[in-house]
Amino acid sequence: MQFIDSHAHLNDPAFDADRTELITQKLPQAGIALSVEIGCSPEEWQPALELVSRFPTFIRAVLGVHPEYACKMDELAWKELAAFLPDERNVAVGEIGLDYTCFELTGKEKQQETFAKMLALANQTQKPIVLHIRREGEDYAAYEDCFHALKHNWNGTSSTQYPGVLHCFCARYEEAKKALDMGLLLGINGCFTYKKNEYIREAVKKAGADKIILETDCPYLSPQGKRGQRNDPSNIPLIAQFVADYLDMPLTQLAETSVRNTKTLYGLK
Repeated sequence: MQFIDSHAHLNDPAFDADRTELITQKLPQAGIALSVEIGCSPEEWQPALELVSRFPTFIRAVLGVHPEYACKMDELAWKELAAFLPDERNVAVGEIGLDYTCFELTGKEKQQETFAKMLALANQTQKPIVLHIRREGEDYAAYEDCFHALKHNWNGTSSTQYPGVLHCFCARYEEAKKALDMGLLLGINGCFTYKKNEYIREAVKKAGADKIILETDCPYLSPQGKRGQRNDPSNIPLIAQFVADYLDMPLTQLAETSVRNTKTLYGLK
């Protein structure tokens, strides 16, 4: 049985001590066939592509601008990103979106402006998008604003069957349905396993296993039972087992569905 981690940050300093050992030994032993590396700030783009070059059978890259880093985007950075996006090592545009928990660092208007530019680049490249949307408490304005921007600034298509994924899905079925209606998949990670997050689990159950892919967002968001420890892609089987149990389906079926959806999303063979 094999798995794919559809969203990881293996270039994070948390992996500096054992990155090569992790990728070449630990992950294959855990059944991880592929990990998708997210480069979401200017200083991460080149290293993400270089990681693919170092491990071409195991890593793919996704490049974009996390809303927290919108303030880093000057004219030179935009030109650099536009040049990187068509690279065959890069399979999507992301993670991009709106995060109203960090608007004091990067104002909401700056985030919205950057998001619109990223959607324009996604339209041009015809690559799928990886969305980051994070609400502030019970205020879902970030979701509302993000879906509004998608409706008006995104053509909703890509060269792959799925136009994108709502990464780190942590919302209600109301938000899930809006994403699904746009053709997006839902990225499920350790948040699904946390005891307080029954609303997420119920939303995913309504969406159905055929609409999800698995991710870690490592080194963050370790699943229940490993909270407080560094997360890494070897935890994907643990997350998968939790999801399969909740959805009352065989683990093998969930693994096959998630792998198929991830490959279809990113245009992987």
